[in-house]
Amino acid sequence: MGKKHSPTAGGGSAQPSPADLSSPVLQKSIEKVYKETSPGVSLAEFTSWLADPRNSIVALPDPEKKDWSHPLSSYFISSSHNTYLTGHQLYGKSTTEGYENVLVRGCRCIEIDVWDGDDGEPEVFHGYTLTKEIRFKDVCKAIERYAFGDPEEERFGGAGEGPVIISLECHAGEVQQRKMVKIMEEVWGNALVKDVEPEDVGCLPSPQELRRKIIVKAKYIAPETAPVEAAVAANTQPIRRTDTSSSSEDEPEERKPKKSKMIRPLSRLGAYCSSRHFPGGVVAEPFTEHPTSKIPNHVYSFSEKVFAKHHAQWARGIFEHNKSYLMRVYPFGLRFSSSNADPTEFWKRGVQLVALNWQNCDEGMMLNEGMFAGEGGYVLKPPGFRPGDAPPVFKSLDLTIEVLAAANLPLPDKGDTAKRFEPYVKVEVHTASDIPPKSSDTKKKTKAKRGIECTWDQKLDFRAVDGIVEKLTFVRFKVHDEEFGKDDLAAWACVRLDRLQEGLRVVRLFDSNGNHSKGVLLVRVVKRVY
Repeated sequence: MGKKHSPTAGGGSAQPSPADLSSPVLQKSIEKVYKETSPGVSLAEFTSWLADPRNSIVALPDPEKKDWSHPLSSYFISSSHNTYLTGHQLYGKSTTEGYENVLVRGCRCIEIDVWDGDDGEPEVFHGYTLTKEIRFKDVCKAIERYAFGDPEEERFGGAGEGPVIISLECHAGEVQQRKMVKIMEEVWGNALVKDVEPEDVGCLPSPQELRRKIIVKAKYIAPETAPVEAAVAANTQPIRRTDTSSSSEDEPEERKPKKSKMIRPLSRLGAYCSSRHFPGGVVAEPFTEHPTSKIPNHVYSFSEKVFAKHHAQWARGIFEHNKSYLMRVYPFGLRFSSSNADPTEFWKRGVQLVALNWQNCDEGMMLNEGMFAGEGGYVLKPPGFRPGDAPPVFKSLDLTIEVLAAANLPLPDKGDTAKRFEPYVKVEVHTASDIPPKSSDTKKKTKAKRGIECTWDQKLDFRAVDGIVEKLTFVRFKVHDEEFGKDDLAAWACVRLDRLQEGLRVVRLFDSNGNHSKGVLLVRVVKRVY
């Protein structure tokens, strides 16, 4: 048997098997609704219909109807930061499993941080930290194997056929950069986009045109620029320190890992994702008026902190820029524990590549799951966010979630027993509004019960919630353990509003670590968007 990957959150496929609704608690609630509604089928057929994944609370996208025809800039793309890490930013383990795991979970943009290796072979690790290095060649092999699905699985998990983008952070010298190019060409073969010159790109291609392709995002170097090897000696191993390790724009210059001059053969691989230096405030609206901001294949990359600073000054320009051109935002360098910002803050500004720390299951990754579940890593932006669109229309929402019952609830990590477990359900609505709503308007919870199987029959009403763009609004279900002090998270689910199905529905729950569980909620949904 080959190595198997645990199905975990982030935007992979829905659970393919029917939900287990055999619990007497669930059966009682289902029978009650059955008698109230008289659906015209037998109770057994009604229960079987409820258990079918296609009829869960999440409307599964139809792969045959998915529109892949728009340019890359018109999609939100599931993205990872420091993909090689499986834990803490300073001393977490670097491993190819980090790449394998996120790829089969649906991630389509991954990061590789490359340095000169002692033995002349390029290596991947988090510079100036205690993380252990891995061979660049081994990373490339892992990507080739898992980019478009796990070959050892009967199904392809969350990976689809949409292109994979390699966000390359290169600190290696010229000699090992040339080895990098050779390795990528040999390992990825025809999947690697390598026969296009960056200067010849007149517009961004669509995911359909790049089906099953691997794209490199690399710093732009003009053809006439001579390679400079002196910036980083070819056989130099970076000195590791235990201070910050990010190459973020937030940090003082002396604390940034120094990048070597990129050679043209490596730079030209970034034909469709050509990283450019942001020109700053040399013109009134640098995101729309500066010549660099009009180059079809340019990509701007900012840490979340720098992005916030730019957005405070050029909000309109950023939004207009992101209708037609790519932008990547990554976590602030001081997030040592691998936490994440709220990705909706960037999606609603049109940012395509919101890079998250996938090794952590927090609010950011829950929302990423809601955005990309079953989507193959690409979600077409809503109207108002694409080239030539009129401004987006923000609507209002009335939503009722009637929490009926639950079964097979996973316990929190702290080790509670089922007898001591006192679960309640909290439902949150995350909107696209720039004006933070009152917490009482968007967060509601049930009373606490006891045990892993319980009945609530309690309605949670959300009325006149503003700032609604359905593809950028999320309904998050969280099961907490009520106790003195902090109420530990036991389970959760997150659903994009445009995919939230009405009526009696089953909510399949993840545990607190982001793994699929057998836990289910039985709810009744009524929604109105106006």
